[in-house]
Amino acid sequence: MPQHTVPSEPWQGLETRIQGLGRDRCHSNAPVGIRERAAEEHNGETDLFAGIWPTSFSKGLRHDENGIVDAQVYTEFLEEVADPTCTDNYGNRLTLFDTPAYSGPFRTTPSEGGEFRWRAWEGPILGHRLGLNGLDAGVLGIAPAPRLGSDELAAEMAELYAMAYLRDVPFETIREGAEVSDKVVGALGKLEWFREDGCPKDANGAEIGKVPSARRVRDGQGLSSRTLFRGSSQGCLEGPYVSQFLLQGHDTLTSDQAHAQGQRLAKTTASGAMPFGALRLDQRVAPQAVGVDYLRDWAEWLDVQNGADTAGEQAFETSGPKFIETPRDLATYVHFDTIYQAFFNACLLMLGRGVDADDGLPEGGHSCANGAKADWGGTHVLSMLAETATRALRAVRRQTFQVHNRARPEKLGNIATLVANGHGAVLGTAEPFAAAHLEKLESVASEDFSLMDAIAAAPSIRRFAHNAVSHNGLPKIDCNLLLPIAYPEGSPMHPSYGAAHGAVAGACVTLLKGFFRTHALDGSRVSLAEAGMPRVFVPAAGGKTLIDSERLDDSSEKLTLNGELNKLAANIAIGRSFAGVHFYSDYFDSVRMGERVAVGILAEHMANFRGTAKMSLETFDGDRLSIVSGRSSGSEIHIANSTPELWWTRHLPEQAGWAG
Repeated sequence: MPQHTVPSEPWQGLETRIQGLGRDRCHSNAPVGIRERAAEEHNGETDLFAGIWPTSFSKGLRHDENGIVDAQVYTEFLEEVADPTCTDNYGNRLTLFDTPAYSGPFRTTPSEGGEFRWRAWEGPILGHRLGLNGLDAGVLGIAPAPRLGSDELAAEMAELYAMAYLRDVPFETIREGAEVSDKVVGALGKLEWFREDGCPKDANGAEIGKVPSARRVRDGQGLSSRTLFRGSSQGCLEGPYVSQFLLQGHDTLTSDQAHAQGQRLAKTTASGAMPFGALRLDQRVAPQAVGVDYLRDWAEWLDVQNGADTAGEQAFETSGPKFIETPRDLATYVHFDTIYQAFFNACLLMLGRGVDADDGLPEGGHSCANGAKADWGGTHVLSMLAETATRALRAVRRQTFQVHNRARPEKLGNIATLVANGHGAVLGTAEPFAAAHLEKLESVASEDFSLMDAIAAAPSIRRFAHNAVSHNGLPKIDCNLLLPIAYPEGSPMHPSYGAAHGAVAGACVTLLKGFFRTHALDGSRVSLAEAGMPRVFVPAAGGKTLIDSERLDDSSEKLTLNGELNKLAANIAIGRSFAGVHFYSDYFDSVRMGERVAVGILAEHMANFRGTAKMSLETFDGDRLSIVSGRSSGSEIHIANSTPELWWTRHLPEQAGWAG
């Protein structure tokens, strides 16, 4: 089947798009808006596995008893995603997505009675829309996703199985190197991908190129309990796993206290709450039930693939809210959050603490919270968070639906289970690649522990209501390798790559790093202590309260503002992996694409600023990037030891001159 990508219509009409906006507006947009369309290439599995599509997103369509999508329905789905054609009598565009693609019946029903409704897809044609602010979605891209049979995809799935296995183990217990986490680390370390001296191969047995090599580097250190499940950027490895921006709160001093000290201060508390105008925001979550995972029953898994809306089956703890203590708690946060909520809260926390604005901004060296300035103050950054998040969503939806259409991890668990139980033939041309994939997964074992054996032995409890015919015609499964999922509905109704949470995290954190002073004038990183956050917290056992971390390495003089913001982006993106709905590469590539969305928007704002200003930040890859206003051509982007053109396309191998 031919590759389905969207033509570059948004940028063919750029001259028309900016006509009438005024000479200065057009002039200032030039450095940002007029960019070539990014190369859009998927990993080839849509063509290689045509007719079966086991590694392509097909949720909400009709599947047979083995979980194989109906070929005709899937073909129509791809065509509609690429070129929506339906209109109503008034010429308004409608799509096939407005009506259920699966008409039932479902094999299971809600546990409290009734029938499951069908879920609609999320933003399948959003990537077609023309963007008038910052970069259009068509000029951004991410590299092809790892392929079935590669060492990288096997490592990603093994990591997801490990995350499910450790879902209820506190992060601090994992970091301390408890036996339960150490044996997982030992097993994962058998994979070529995670070995420091390993030589991982792609699906064809060739050495990996520079793009997957960059994803493999992560934090530059070998796999250990201390580095397990961490992000890829500066600061993600240091300190507690959970960013302080997901734990801390603050109480402002009274007016009398502030007057006595001659300044506006904030004192750190362990309350986990912060002022939001007349209200207080609470950092605690309503935790999902410990030990309760979903989609381990084949009939339930199949219903969810066919589009059953089972979200109402979610089980919760009854003991009240708690701080993020375990992987399941983090998965809970990113299950119900407003997508830019964590970054809005982080901004409020920094404004409340009086963190200085970036030195090059008009308010540089002073708190962003001073007054209600429309330019480069607290009001500006808070409003831009929502704007930037929506632009990142548009860009990532184009990649998910119009380019890559990558299957969710829950479907990869289906592939492993089919092969493990002798049903691999139904995968067609994908069977040998699936067999190689399973072989790699089965190697994730140490002397006294096998990860795949542990998953096969995990509970396969039925979470929904069943009847006498719920399992009729389903394949015989003796070795259950379906991925335990933290959410009853499994993944959202859009493909896996890129990740919406990841792209928004990358964009919003980049925005915060641009507005706030994360580096001193000499280039050194600002510590948490210097930023007005003198204490470092971790949840106490049970997560009901926060306590000061007693580790020397967790000192607020050692942890940095830049690092905790990077960690926040990683927490929000990887939190979805802890739920079982995203891969590591979804996080890695998406935060970097989101970063570019934010830089484009910031450059546009700088171009329209009637004055001289400079905004500096450290990127997720460690580049020193600055955006300068007051230039005759609008704004300029400078990157130390690189060029903007190479930076924009760094993770697109064809455009950056990288192989693979």
